[in-house]
Parts: sequence; C-alpha cells; structure tokens
Amino acid sequence: MHRTFSLLAALAFTSFASAAEGPPAIISLTYSGDQKALEALDAEVSAAGTDTAKLGALESRLLGLIRRADLTFTARQAIAQRLGTVLAQSASPGRGDTYKALANLLIDDRDSDLARLALDRAAGDSIDALFVTALGKTTGRSHLGLIDTLARRRTAAAVPALTKLLQDSDARTVAAAARALGEIADPAAVAALRALPEPSSPAVVAAKLVAASRMPPAAAPDFLREIEKNAADPVARAAALRLSLGIETATAAARIAQNLDGTDWTFKQVALEAIAASTAPDLAATLLSKLESWDAPTQSAVIAAFARRNEASAVSAVAKSAKHSDPEVRASALGALGVLPGSRDIATLLAQVAAGKNSTDAKLARQSLARLNGPDVNATVLAGAERGETASRTVFIEQLALRNQTEGIPLLLKLRADADSAVRLAALAALGDLAPPSEQRALLDWTLAAKDDAEQSRALRSLVNVTLRNPAATRGRPVYEAIEQGTPEGALRLLPALQRIGGPASAECAARLAVKPEEKVSTAATAALARWTDGTALPSLATVAEKAALPAARTAAIDATLRYFERNRDAWTAESTTLMKRFLESTTDTTPRRQLLALLTRAGDKAALSLAESLVKDTALGDEAAYAVAVIRANLAGKPKLRASNPASLSNILDGKTATRWSVPALGEEWAEVAFAASRPLRRITLDQTGRAAEYPEHYEVYVTDDPKSPGAAVASGAGQKGNKTVIDLPAGTRGRYVVIKNTEERKDAPWAICELYVD
Repeated sequence: MHRTFSLLAALAFTSFASAAEGPPAIISLTYSGDQKALEALDAEVSAAGTDTAKLGALESRLLGLIRRADLTFTARQAIAQRLGTVLAQSASPGRGDTYKALANLLIDDRDSDLARLALDRAAGDSIDALFVTALGKTTGRSHLGLIDTLARRRTAAAVPALTKLLQDSDARTVAAAARALGEIADPAAVAALRALPEPSSPAVVAAKLVAASRMPPAAAPDFLREIEKNAADPVARAAALRLSLGIETATAAARIAQNLDGTDWTFKQVALEAIAASTAPDLAATLLSKLESWDAPTQSAVIAAFARRNEASAVSAVAKSAKHSDPEVRASALGALGVLPGSRDIATLLAQVAAGKNSTDAKLARQSLARLNGPDVNATVLAGAERGETASRTVFIEQLALRNQTEGIPLLLKLRADADSAVRLAALAALGDLAPPSEQRALLDWTLAAKDDAEQSRALRSLVNVTLRNPAATRGRPVYEAIEQGTPEGALRLLPALQRIGGPASAECAARLAVKPEEKVSTAATAALARWTDGTALPSLATVAEKAALPAARTAAIDATLRYFERNRDAWTAESTTLMKRFLESTTDTTPRRQLLALLTRAGDKAALSLAESLVKDTALGDEAAYAVAVIRANLAGKPKLRASNPASLSNILDGKTATRWSVPALGEEWAEVAFAASRPLRRITLDQTGRAAEYPEHYEVYVTDDPKSPGAAVASGAGQKGNKTVIDLPAGTRGRYVVIKNTEERKDAPWAICELYVD
C-alpha cells in the first residue's frame, strides 16, 4: 500500500507541474495567497464532467496529494473538497481502492476531518458503512466528528452504534449521539431515545423534539405528550406542546383552551401563538365560548390572536369586549376591530367610542375606524358625517379625510351652512387634508365668510394647505386677487396666508398692501412680511421702506430687515448689496442707517465698497462708513485662512453651515486662528454653536494682531455662553490681520465646538 501511494503522489506531482504552475503552488497554498493552482484544478474538474476515465484519474491524483506530508493544511483541505466533488459525480469502477484509502484516513486523528470532507458528499450505503466502521475505531475529536457526519447524513445503519453511545461516560459523546438519533428519527432511533426516561438531559430532550418533528404525524403525539408531561425544562415541555398542537389538530382546540384556563404563562403563550395559524376544527367556537371566563390579560391576548387570523366569526364577541370594564381588554378589542372584517354596526360602534370621553379609547377607536374595511363602511362614514349627534358627526367627518374618501368632498363643502360650529370646524379640517386644488376658490370664499375667529383660522389653514398642493407657479393668484381687490376686512383675514404660502409673489402682494395709506391694512401687511422665515421677503420690505404712505410702515420694514440679518448669516451676494443701498436711501434717520452700514461689512464686492465710500464724508455716518470701507477692502483682498491646535474639520467653521462643526476636547489649551488677507478693524466675534448649546469654551481669550509671533495681550476674555452663540465684544479700535481664540480652562463634561465663526 505504501508503494501504491508513493506512486500516486509522484503521478500527482508530475501532473500538477503542468496543470497548476508547478507543485510548489499547490504545496504552499494559503487562504490569502496565489489561487491559480486551485483555479486550474477547478477548471480540470469542471472539464471532466461525467467522464469516468478523467474522473478516475483525478481521483487518484487528488488522493495522492492529500497523503503528502509537505502540503499546507490549506492545500490539503482544498484538495479534499475537490476530491469530494469528484467522488460525488463519478461512477468509476476503481473507486473501491479510493474508499479503502479514505477509510484508513477516517481513523487517523490527523486526517479524519479531511477524509470526512472528501466522503461526505458521496451517497450510498457503502459510504455510510465506512463512517459506521470508523466510528467504532476512533475516540475524542475524530469520534465526535464522525457522529456529526452520521447525523447530517441521517444514516440509519448507525443507529445500533449510536444507541450504545447513549450510555457513554462522556457527556459530549452522549449529546452528539442523541442529536444524531434525533436527526435519523427512524423507528429504531426513536425507540432508543424513548428508552431514556424523562426527565433527561437538555441534549437528549432536544434530540427527542427533533425526532418528533421528523416522525410520521400519527406516531408523534404520544411521544410529545411524554415530553410535555415529564421533561424537567419548562421550555422543552412548551416546545413539545407547540409541536403537538400543530400535528394533532383534531384535539388542538380543546388543548389550547385547556392551557388558556391554566396559570402557567409559558404554556399560555404557546397556546396563544398556535391560535393565529391553527387549522384545528371548531377552534374559534371553542375559544369564544370560554372568552369571558378568562382573566383580562388572557382575554386581551386571545382577542389579539383572533385579529391576527382575521377571524370573522369573532367580530361580535370582540365588539362586546370593546365595552369591557378592563382597559387592557378594551384596548385589545378596539385595535382588533380595525383589522377584522368591518360592517355598518362596527363603524357605528367605533365612532361612538371615538366620540366618548375616554381619550385613550377614543384614540384607538379613531385609528381602527380609519383602517376598517367591509361592506357599507364607507357609506356609513359618509352618512354619519351628514347627520346625527354632533360628537359622532365630527368623528365621521374626520374619518372622511383619514380614509381618503374623496366622494365626501361635496358634503364637506355643503357643511359650510351647518348651524353647528363644531361641525363646520371639522369639515374645514377634513377639506384641508382631502380637497384638491380645484376647491381653492370654495375655501377662499369660506374663509372670507367665516363666522368667528376659530372658524376663520381653520378655514385659512385649509386654504393654505389646498393652495400648496397646487404645483403651478400661479397657485397663489386667487388669494392675491382676493386680498387686493376685496374689502379691507377681507384683506386682514387673508394676509396671514401669504407668509405660509411663501415665495416672492406672496411677499410682493403683502408689499402692495403695506404701501397703502389704510393704517390697519398697512400695519398687518408689514407685520406679515416681518414674519417671513427666509430672504424672499427682503426686496418687498425694501419696497415698503421706499414707498409706504405711512412712516410707521417704513420704519417697521427697516426694523424687520435688521432683525432678519441679525438672525441669519446668509451668504452675501451682489443682490444683498443692492438691497442695502435701497434701504440706506429709503431713510434719513441716522440710527438705522448706521446699523445698515454695519451690515454692509459682510460684503466683499466693489459695489458695496463704492457705496460705503460714498458715505465717508457724511457727518453722521462718516466713522461707520470708514469702518465699512476698511472691512470691505480686507474682504476683497481674499478669503481668510485657518489654523488650529487640531486642524481636523477646521474648514467647517467658515462653510456657512451650522450643521457642520469643528470640535475638540476642552483641555484648556485649544486654539483656532483666522488669518485675513489684510489687516482690518474688528468689533465683535460670534462663536455659533447651534445644536451644541453645551459645547461652548470654558474660558476664552481673544488675541488680535498683525504679528502672530508676538500677539501681545488678550483683547478680550471671559466665560463661554451656554446656548446657540457665544458673543464676544471687542474693545473700540481693535484692529489686526490675525484673530486667535483660545480655550484656557478644562471642561470635563463636553468638548469645545464651533459650528460657524462670524467676525464683525
């Protein structure tokens, strides 16, 4: 035999020299190394197909390689896998020699795993016999490996040997043998397992459960009852019950009810799980007959299980439970009614509960009514919205929108004439969610005709919702026309809609009213512009500042603009400079003009520089204009550069986004430096920490200099400010090219973060 394998190894050595780039490639194979040798081998196996001669030659060569002592383990494992492929597809008459050789390897501690890997995919009694024979000749890890293979192959011939191993002194061997018998699960294997009385070890009872799941349905129930009754582990007993309920459907209904009668929630849970998918006859009738006898948690769980199985026969009982005294049962029933088949009566019941005083029940009922499906449900909702008690009508009206019942829109519009204000409010809210843009005019008329403040507010909200659903650029035109062509009272009602609709067209509409001499209308229109959340209203505010008939409107427009720029640090553009020019020219009041000039320091364009220079000789504005000129010139010189003790993510502090940040641990030695392209005056530094309110500097020092190597004394110091911003005012006359901000004290509870750095 030794000579035979030496010859085989030599043949393999020679063959792979051509097929796999020489023997060293296969001999020294590793998982991460060059795989060309294996790729060549795989190609050869694939090319062999079912050719007996080619597969026989491959069989011999691969077996020889496995025996080589100088191969890496990776190589031997890979070759064993390929040998298994060859054996699985080969019908070579010479394979008896191969099996004999592999049988010897099976009992070798070093090679047993490789032999199992090669043989496991090959089918047939002769292969099973090899494993069974080897089982009696091995111990330890090889022994356990063989048991595992027999389990995976479900080898019936191994049952006698495995049965003996159930008495082994080694617990691991007993567990492995039991598992194998459970997988095999033929009568002999089951008998061997049943011979081990309960309570048994966890491994044995687990094997019994596996065996029961593989047994013929008629034979399993008695076996499962033994486990259910006698197993030590309640989890195992529950598993036996679960299997039994699925197999023995004839008695499942009674057994489910029996376990629900008990107090053991482990078994109750199994019974409840079984309800949803059980095919047991008379299950629903059996459980419904006992539903009211169970405690509240059990009733609640059974009702939820009926919902999961969509049990139509349970609807009546569940509806009754919706009025149960226990809140847990009511909640389960109300939730189930939204899933179970619906009807006119169920819709009416849910509406009554939704209109009731119990807010928790009302919320659940509204949710279920919105989901309810069934004959006449939509018709019931529509009819209930039209007539009945106010409380239930408002519920049904709300449901028209929640259920997207667009057929209810004509009724909702008709309810504008209803005498009940609660009904009108509910109809308006539903229209806001349901009505298409084509109903904009109807809601506009309703808003103008609203009878009280609450109705007016609700109508206006719905009008805006419907208007915004229209994607057309002219969607707001009917509102603008109604505001400008209607009465002052109508304009005052509709003005709040403009800011919600938003955009330049809405702002321009507000401006056209703000410039008029009617004080109430002008004031309201200017106030609407002041509430704008983005910059689209700024040109309109400039128009008001320039053209308003009332001085108060002009002043209010400028004040609103100043507040906007104080709140927002939008990127400055040429249009921003144009706006500043318009505002500056719209007033002769020194205070706002100085404030507007201060805003102009954010600019970096030549038009802004010219504007500031034109005001330098103005007696009231000269110093402010000169300041602006110096800053704008520095801005025009180039963008500032940044340095820091920790440069990671430092660019975030000047990217215009408060969602990004520079963040460092606050150890008391951190700093950030801004180097402007030219020396400039400074008044104030703002460290924006939006969303990072607790990440302010513990104690800051600010240095301003033209020579970073000799910064001199700090020009400002103090404690950081909790909130969205730390604002640092600098002494008058502060000037320099470099600004250094330092954190000088440790903070243990938070880092120091700067989202944006603003210098004014």
